[in-house]
Amino acid sequence: MNYGKSLHSYTLKSTLLISCCLNLWMTASPIYAKELNKHIDLNTVDVTSIPVKQAFGKVEGIVSNAQGAPISAALVNIEGLGSTKTDPQGRFILDKLPFGHYKLIIKSLGYSELSEDITVSAVALRLSGLVLVGKDNNLDEVIVTASRLVERIDEVPSSVTYISPAAMEVQRQINDNLPNMLMQKVPSISPSEESQNNFIAKIRGRNFLVLIDGIPQSTPLRNGGRDLRSIDASAIDHIEVINGASAMYGNGAAGGIINYITKKPKKEKSFSSSTYLNNAINLVKPSETYGYNLAQVFSGQVNKFDYLVQGKIANSGVIRSSDGEVVSPFYGLGETRSYNTLAKIGYNISDNHRIEVMGNYYRSLQDSKYVGTKGEFGVSPAIGIPSDTVINGGTPYNKALNIKYDGKYGKTHANLSLYYEDMNTVFETYNQIYSDHQGARLNFNTPFDLQRENKLTLIYGADFLKDHTVQKGMKNEFVTPDMNMNSVAFYLQSKFNLAQYWILKGGVRYESLRFKVGDLMKGDKLTVGEKNNSDAFVFNLGLRYNKLKYLQPFASFSQGYSIGDVGLVLRNGVPLSSVNPKPVLVNNYETGINGQYGQLDYQLTGYYSTSKKGSTFAEIGAPGNYELIQVPQRIYGLELVANIKATDWLALGTVIGYMDGRQDLKNEGKYKDKLDNSIISPFKLNFNADFKITDQWNAYLQMLHIGGRDAFPVEAYNYGKYPISGYDILDFQTRYKFKNMTLTFSVNNLLNTNYYPVHAEVRGATNEGRYYIKGSGAVANLGIAVHL
Repeated sequence: MNYGKSLHSYTLKSTLLISCCLNLWMTASPIYAKELNKHIDLNTVDVTSIPVKQAFGKVEGIVSNAQGAPISAALVNIEGLGSTKTDPQGRFILDKLPFGHYKLIIKSLGYSELSEDITVSAVALRLSGLVLVGKDNNLDEVIVTASRLVERIDEVPSSVTYISPAAMEVQRQINDNLPNMLMQKVPSISPSEESQNNFIAKIRGRNFLVLIDGIPQSTPLRNGGRDLRSIDASAIDHIEVINGASAMYGNGAAGGIINYITKKPKKEKSFSSSTYLNNAINLVKPSETYGYNLAQVFSGQVNKFDYLVQGKIANSGVIRSSDGEVVSPFYGLGETRSYNTLAKIGYNISDNHRIEVMGNYYRSLQDSKYVGTKGEFGVSPAIGIPSDTVINGGTPYNKALNIKYDGKYGKTHANLSLYYEDMNTVFETYNQIYSDHQGARLNFNTPFDLQRENKLTLIYGADFLKDHTVQKGMKNEFVTPDMNMNSVAFYLQSKFNLAQYWILKGGVRYESLRFKVGDLMKGDKLTVGEKNNSDAFVFNLGLRYNKLKYLQPFASFSQGYSIGDVGLVLRNGVPLSSVNPKPVLVNNYETGINGQYGQLDYQLTGYYSTSKKGSTFAEIGAPGNYELIQVPQRIYGLELVANIKATDWLALGTVIGYMDGRQDLKNEGKYKDKLDNSIISPFKLNFNADFKITDQWNAYLQMLHIGGRDAFPVEAYNYGKYPISGYDILDFQTRYKFKNMTLTFSVNNLLNTNYYPVHAEVRGATNEGRYYIKGSGAVANLGIAVHL
């Protein structure tokens, strides 16, 4: 009898039986399996020659930040087995994992690393409570605006500004006017006009496009200058700013894109509540200046549904300058009541498919007991005097609706947005603009794994837009003809990850524009409506090198386009054929470096942009009558954003913007003429310091310096050519955190600086000096926030 052979057969059968029993036991009782593994090393059992079917499972979960908002594009890794990234809802799945013990590591730049020991012993392991703690870093945030693809800022080969939720909250407590918040954080955006309007607001000297979750708010056919104030700051989670020309979202982004990303539901709880109350008063002369701001947010997740409801009501008092005088209410922010309602509901159809509906309503109307006087440039400002005249400027309504679908088909991510936006803006007792947009955005991105460490992602899709705009008088008479623009665009973007450290991006966009205007009757003159068809073809190319964390250079070329403020010309009875509303291209060249070194992060960018038909204005004839001038322009500048955690208790930051440029007024190829102050913003410097006094108590200081600019002789004074005097403003905020409550106190213009906003001096003596107003004096704000 062959005892050796029998013994070997018995050993194999026994080992097979033990292995099968252990697998069944681990599946049924992972707790006992974990205890068993402490004492038995299954690796000592040699079963390599036994045909046992391996058991597999999967791990899934949702990664969120401390506020409960999902974190997109976080890297989820199981050592030695594989990795994946979270989707826009923070979800991830790692499947085909052999049963066993592993270390799960989750990383997302801008957050501290999370590491957990897990045991895969069932078909599906669902993890909860995966919360990443944020770090003070501006260069690692995740954005979607630059490429219509979820990616980190350090993957973008161009200049991007990210205003985080934490930064939004600090700025909102100091001054909740969105143009003021942007002025503090975006290097090359124009200074705040401190009014309802953003008439001269530009990025790098050119017009920009404003979006809310990708829905266009700007009215480029007749620029009403209200797009920056089309939603309340309390409804915004963060802001993404693309600096420089971009064609990713079509017409109007010659200077860049500002995308307001609305608040997201907290998905770790079925119900959460946040209440914000702020009270403001002028410290120089408090009479009639009291204002309040009350906002409420509810959100949560119930099974596959998540929701968010936000509401806000606010009322501002009279605005007083540093000397206690009432600032002229002409397009002012004083005595204004505003409302905002945001609603979101999302449904996770499956792990790979989601639908979300978002609606926002915004209203802001002034009802002043004062009327503005005429100002005298260089002598005395326009002030407010009591009057029975009705002053009702503002935005009676801005309604936005967005239905969004996200899905994954194999490796391809698909996104479909259907949107509608309707806005009415009123300009005192003069006229009003009606504008509505409706359209669809269809976007796909497909990744490809190439040889070695090379990867390719294609982003492609189509945009459809119907834009209708008309300007009317207060009695509904036509100021401009009805203007309708229909556009269809197709685009292809590529993102190459080459040899691990190189990122190359390039793409093209083709857009077909169909423009139609109606008849316009002014007096006895009839201007017959006309049609115009045109096309735009633009491309972009960028390169970035990321090997060194502390020094990451990038360079890019991009194009944007706009058909310009056509309505401003058409309202003078000029036929469309004389305007030739073809897209005006802007070429944007930029190069820069950014990086992180220890506790320092920074971004330094230089740019140069050109356009054959840059726009400027001049007042001619009667006050308020402006002529549009389009000539070749060149604009160049430098930008710096830097932050450093100097000590455990002190964080410092700075934002610097410088620009200049020339134009060719005679169109002879010689760029020797200076650009005016409505295009070129003066030198800007923001310096801020955040002091951590205790774990619960912080104090924040920020100083804003706006330089002067005197570029034109007295005989040339006109719109944009008056000298800019500049100013310095110091702001203060302190906050104390309890368990579920935060108390804040702030002072805007702490030193009560006496100054004129840049826009007031851009207008100067035009419009009979009605825009020549002083800025606000010192204003204190006491607030409380309760989170449940």
